[in-house]
Amino acid sequence: MSVIFSIKEGWIISHLKYLNNIYTNVKNNNTQYKLSFNEILFEINSQYLRHNQTTQSDQHEGCSIQSKIRKRKRSKLLPDEDLKEINDITQKFSKIISTAKAEGLFSANILSDNNEGARLESQKFYQDTFYDEEKNFYGCNDTDVAIISELKKKEYVFPEKCRFHCYDVRDIANKLELSNQYDFILLDPPWWNKSIRRKKTKYSQASYKMMYNDELAKIPIGKLLCSNGLVAIWCTNAPSHLHSIFNNIFPSWGITYRAKWYWVKITQAGDTICNFNFAPGKQPYELLVLGSVLNGNEIDIPEGKLLISVPSAVHSHKPPLTEIMREYLPSEPKCLEIFARYLLPGWASWGLEVLKFQHLSLYTVVEETKETQANIDVNKSID
Repeated sequence: MSVIFSIKEGWIISHLKYLNNIYTNVKNNNTQYKLSFNEILFEINSQYLRHNQTTQSDQHEGCSIQSKIRKRKRSKLLPDEDLKEINDITQKFSKIISTAKAEGLFSANILSDNNEGARLESQKFYQDTFYDEEKNFYGCNDTDVAIISELKKKEYVFPEKCRFHCYDVRDIANKLELSNQYDFILLDPPWWNKSIRRKKTKYSQASYKMMYNDELAKIPIGKLLCSNGLVAIWCTNAPSHLHSIFNNIFPSWGITYRAKWYWVKITQAGDTICNFNFAPGKQPYELLVLGSVLNGNEIDIPEGKLLISVPSAVHSHKPPLTEIMREYLPSEPKCLEIFARYLLPGWASWGLEVLKFQHLSLYTVVEETKETQANIDVNKSID
């Protein structure tokens, strides 16, 4: 279970807890393991500050705000719709966090160290996993337990009932059956972004291949999604990308807009990882845009829900949506993630970084027991 708190306005989830729950029963031949994900990557103890910034910040009910003078000046430059959205997010966030703190969910005794441990661990992760991996392969784990197996001379952990395809998204029509079989499709596109382009020059391990919006519109989502299916797409706060979803990408896919949710990133103490700013400033949240098939059955998806979690220090390591989407999907949904960076139990995953977070080096063996059961033939499970 990943949801650790829930009210009408949204959820607080633990990405780390979810990962650890997936791998409580892991088998390698006749040995059973319990694995624990590298928790240092989630040790986000304070707001991210540059070296030339002080640690002084004005806090108000768990979220940082700008001075009233600066707020008034910027407010005059913003459309009413943008102001309303930001105010709505901050009010919902304050309600969720204050209620959760009242129930003792967060600790006030968190060392403020500008996330030094998480920063160093994420750099090590980039360095350890940045190499020219072989592409164009696929595999699966058809068993009912997670397994450890070697693939391409490296050890990985594979959750139960998962399938994966390590191909470019442009090959999806040639590799997957376009038979409208998926109930839910999740996408985390590598949106074209100037800061990522600069980062590619400065620190190549943290970069990835970006795609133009017109290329995203060509993905055959309409032929992959069932008639009552849902789509969710992670989006940055760039207005151009959101405009493209509404006016180009969704129409090309045959999808109608249903709702916009917000992933608010917090520290271990329950504060936002940066100030709530007024556009175009950096925000402590990202967008999740949801849609459904045109003329499909109406599903009641509320607008403006908040998904709150401590983020991983690794870029674009998105939190799991399995639990929070459950009430909007069939009891045993067929789910597909495109541009996936890690595997999920029961899901199909597609992307050139599909095994990025499956490296066994990211996990610690917590328990180990011998079993008398016959060995799992991983060669049949991982094709």
